[in-house]
Amino acid sequence: MTCFWDSIVKSLNQEDLKILNTQKNNISLIQSLKEKNILCENVLWQGTLMHKKLLEENFEAIKEYNKNNINSGHDCSTCDPFLCLISELLKIDIDHLYQNSLIQYRIVDSRKLLKFRSDSGHFYV
Repeated sequence: MTCFWDSIVKSLNQEDLKILNTQKNNISLIQSLKEKNILCENVLWQGTLMHKKLLEENFEAIKEYNKNNINSGHDCSTCDPFLCLISELLKIDIDHLYQNSLIQYRIVDSRKLLKFRSDSGHFYV
């Protein structure tokens, strides 16, 4: 199940792909994010800067992510490392509606807002 990655790829435009230096496919996107992985110190999660420990855990989660296992699904967390990184790298805001709870990723001087929704088994644009 690749719904997380399919939805992310679907939401990216040509400018986003250029910034990430990636193609419009899941494996290329994951590889680019792993190569560009940084501590997301500028992202506000739920209106608050993240603690150093969470920043480090998110960094490690991306570093250790095995792109070859994408068909097993992505267990999107409430403070998802990849959504944080995408917000940071692309300078975009993200709204993730998870079972009627809004999770927000915000960055100063955002270029745009991406909206996603999910339930216990699926992630959608």
